[in-house]
Amino acid sequence: MFDIKDNLRNLPDRPGVYLHKDDSGNIIYVGKAISLKNRVRQYFMGTSRMEPKVKAMVSHIAEFEYILTDTEMEALLLEAQLVKKYMPQYNVLLRDDKSFPYIKVTLGEYWPRVLKTRRVLEDGGRYFGPYTDVSALHQIVDLLSDSYGMKRCAAQGFPEDWKPCLNCHIGKCKGYCAVPADHEEYMEGIRQILEFLSGDTKEVLFHLEQKMKEEATSLNFEKAAVYRDQIAAISAIPNQEKLDAFLTQVGRNRVKVVRRNAERIAQKQREQREQLDISFQNVFGMSAGSRTEAYDISHIAGTDAVGAMVVFEDAKPLRKAYRRFRIRTAPGGGDTDSLQEVLYRRIKRGLAGDPSFLPLPELLLIDGGKNQVNAVGQVLLALGVDIPIAGMVKDEKHRTRGIVYRGEEKELKSEPLLYRYISGIQDEVHRFAIEYHRGQRAKKLQKSELDEIPGIGEKRKQILFKTFGSIEAIATAEMEALRSLPGMNQAAAEAVKKHLNNYVVKKEI
Repeated sequence: MFDIKDNLRNLPDRPGVYLHKDDSGNIIYVGKAISLKNRVRQYFMGTSRMEPKVKAMVSHIAEFEYILTDTEMEALLLEAQLVKKYMPQYNVLLRDDKSFPYIKVTLGEYWPRVLKTRRVLEDGGRYFGPYTDVSALHQIVDLLSDSYGMKRCAAQGFPEDWKPCLNCHIGKCKGYCAVPADHEEYMEGIRQILEFLSGDTKEVLFHLEQKMKEEATSLNFEKAAVYRDQIAAISAIPNQEKLDAFLTQVGRNRVKVVRRNAERIAQKQREQREQLDISFQNVFGMSAGSRTEAYDISHIAGTDAVGAMVVFEDAKPLRKAYRRFRIRTAPGGGDTDSLQEVLYRRIKRGLAGDPSFLPLPELLLIDGGKNQVNAVGQVLLALGVDIPIAGMVKDEKHRTRGIVYRGEEKELKSEPLLYRYISGIQDEVHRFAIEYHRGQRAKKLQKSELDEIPGIGEKRKQILFKTFGSIEAIATAEMEALRSLPGMNQAAAEAVKKHLNNYVVKKEI
């Protein structure tokens, strides 16, 4: 007999999919979880605060089964396939009468699009789903459309004087409505997208890797980093064979079998952690569980520079301790000067007893090489603090190559666990810095001197900033250059010119 309380105690703290069943063994609900232990137990911790529909579902649960996955993304896709296969009663009821979303490729159009829909029609399109996580679905649609420059708008006919929309001007679409394009090349991209949505990620990964190499070769490292992040996201998605293997477990893979698998995985993780500790001890003279802080700087040509600090404890990210810094004094937003400012402010506040900056780190990881390490070392010396510093060095493809520590560079390829750990930290601090920088630039775009000009709305403002980059550059632009921008006209250009001329005069005074 299935003992719910006993099995709740043995739930693993790992991602996976859970299946609630009634007393006849029918699957009545399928859900995913980052932590099966936390999520499944919530259903049995009291129903007083539950919505009526959830309470009704819980009253019918006689047993549950779960399948462990390696990542949250695997759990998401497995959940979608199980819902599609079994259409459990309460998955439908708990949607508040909304239908599940699908990804649709509009093959009936000359330039097919990739979009989200809740309606499945006989219209020649290909549908993939259903998905239960709408935010993840949006991420997949945006990733594919951005990576291949897919057409975004629904318009099908384009007159001769048709002008591309904002998506074209901000690089989200290649402007198929107005610019000649290779239709065969476009359809090859659609074919690869269809393969990806069917579970084969190889061609999309190859496409992104080529794009990343092209941008890195052209020294466009920010764009290359975007492709790198997309590759990492897709690499986390399991192929169809793996999902099929998961699906075969349903109905015959009982909890005890899964529990043994969880214990095997936990044992492997313990062994890997021990090996990581040994590598960390050999290189840094401390455990991998020591408080490690990593720093990175993000800016565009020295403007809007920001700093980021991420923290790892017990070899895991401690996100509540992450910190962000606006660069205040470093001239031109240079990385070395900016790192000195950020580390000075961080250590100074820790020494002053600020609880949000305590404890002090046991190891500092800096994005950069010897120059950056030496610069940060000067700050620590001035503050009278002795903390080991290592620089995280990247190769010509902008990927982690090794570390600079105590004046010497050490490649990490011979230490695979340490390499993956350091590389993961470097990717995390870079992501955190880029995310903050983009947020700051978005705020700057949202509020500017252009807001005070009659007739200059959000679209025109974005096009002006996209083209010229700053208020000063817009103010000094020629009238013809302003007037010829998409969405602009003579009256709007004159209004911009008149207002910003006054703005420049005021600023000089």
